[in-house]
Parts: sequence; C-alpha cells; structure tokens
Amino acid sequence: MTDSLLAEQAVSDPAARPKRRAAIHWGVYVFLIPTFVLLIVFNYYPFFSAFYHSLYDWDGANTRYVGLENFEKILTDKALAASVPNIAILTIFGVLFALTLPLFAAEAIYNLRLERWRLFYRFMFTIPLVVPWVVTVLVWRFLYDPIDGPINLFLQSIGLVDSTRVWLADPKIAIYAIAMIGGGGTGVGFPFVAGLNLLIYLAGLNSIPTETIDASKLDGATSFQRFRFVDLPLIKGQIRLILILTMITQIQGFQTIILLTRGGPGYSTMVPGMVMYQNAFEFGRMGYASAIGVVLFVIMLILTLFSLNRLRPDEAIEP
Repeated sequence: MTDSLLAEQAVSDPAARPKRRAAIHWGVYVFLIPTFVLLIVFNYYPFFSAFYHSLYDWDGANTRYVGLENFEKILTDKALAASVPNIAILTIFGVLFALTLPLFAAEAIYNLRLERWRLFYRFMFTIPLVVPWVVTVLVWRFLYDPIDGPINLFLQSIGLVDSTRVWLADPKIAIYAIAMIGGGGTGVGFPFVAGLNLLIYLAGLNSIPTETIDASKLDGATSFQRFRFVDLPLIKGQIRLILILTMITQIQGFQTIILLTRGGPGYSTMVPGMVMYQNAFEFGRMGYASAIGVVLFVIMLILTLFSLNRLRPDEAIEP
C-alpha cells in the first residue's frame, strides 16, 4: 500500500489516523533505535548496575554478596565524613553564584534598548562555553601558584606580603579557593556569570508577555519594583532549573578537585565524588563505590523533588 493511499485512509477514518501516521513515518522510529540502544548501554545499564553491585564486594571481576555491608561502611568512612562539610560549602557557593550574578547580567542585557547591543553582550558572555573546562581549571592553578602566581605577585606589589598564601595547600583556605573556581564540578570562575545560566534567564525574561511589562510601566513601577514583583515571580521555572542543575553538578562533581588537589591537603578538599572515584579506580572497591553512588543519587533525588515542589512559577505580584 502506497503512502498516498495510507494518507487518504487516515483522512477518511479519523479513528485510524494515529496508526496510519505511524505507518507512514515508520522510518523515523527505525532511525531512533540506535539512539535508544546507546542510552540503554551507556546510561540505563550503569545506573541499574550500580544498585545491583552496591550489595556486593566487587572488584570489577569477582563478586561476593555482602548485603548492606557497603552501606554500613559509609557510616564509618573518615574520608566521606570529612567530605560532607566540604561539599556543603561548595554547593552553597555554587548555588549562590549560579542564582544571582547570571540573573543580574541577564536583567541588564534584557533592559538594553538596542537589539545589537543585546546580541553583542549575549555573545560575549556565552563564547566561553566553547572553552574546555580543564583549560579554565589550569588557568586558575597558574593564578594560585604560590611562587609565580599573579595573585601572590599582585599582593606583594601592593605591600600585602603577609596576605600571600599557598592557596591550594593551606587546609584552612583550600576549599574556599576551590569554591572561587566554581566548586568541584564543571562550574564557572570569576566573574561567575555562567553562559548557560545567562541564556536560561534570558529565555525566561523574553517569554514574559509585553502586556505585563507595559502594565507595570503604566502603574509607575520602578525598575527594581518590576524586577521584584513581575520578573522574579514569572521566571521561577528558570530559577528552579538552574538550582537543580547546580546542586546536581556540585554534589556529584570532582573534576576540579582531581585536577588541583586530589582531596588534599589531608581531607581538606575531599568531596564524595572523589571518594567514589578513588575507591572504584584506585583501590578496586567497585561495590563500595557503587554504594556511594547510590547514596549520592538518593540525596540528589530528594533535593530535586524538594526544589520542584517549592519553586513553582507564579503570576505577577501586585506591588
């Protein structure tokens, strides 16, 4: 049966339209099969495998059932205990930077009168997205260098020799130096305006109906009042998305840590993701690493559900 005949039958019989449409576009479904196969192999299988192997003493080859023993070890793991306050600090800093500074930058760009200047500044803030994160981390490692680093050299040049530090080797300040880079994951350093977050905020601001903006101007609302009572309530969806993505990135991330400090000195910059990595690929405790991954997943799921329930888009508020 030709495609034209199938199309004619779909028009004459409305109840058969979904089936006819699927038959006409069967090729699309065929081309989606490789994508689903790759998702199953590289995403879904490792996910469910972690739950399964968390109940085993597994070194990557041999398995021995131990029940909840791996989860009991988590409660007495000194490295994990030390990583909890560290990941809390990194997450707080990451969320603070992700929710505020990109929003202010987006508001400034949104309120520019000329479209060409909006495009220019949007381009300038988003072009760093093409730079690999490892390059940014290596630049910061150079900045923090205790001998030739520009930060210490600048402090020396203005007479603040006592303020110079071995930034990444001082247990008291190393975690805060990491936080300034963007945390343990693929965050963003100074000036902390992540291009992706900026685009998300701009998309939300551009979706606000012009009638709402015009009404606020007619009511005599100032720029701050419009931001407080119109913009913020209507972009809660974007705020929720950025909050969730930032928390997930910070809690599971360890890329910056492994490049700069590997959790040291001592456990002063250790994070759960680094503990999981070390147990899996350095100590051969794949089952225990899977248990840590399961716990991290549960924590991220709880935080995500809490954020989804607490932050819902509102209507504009009357000032």
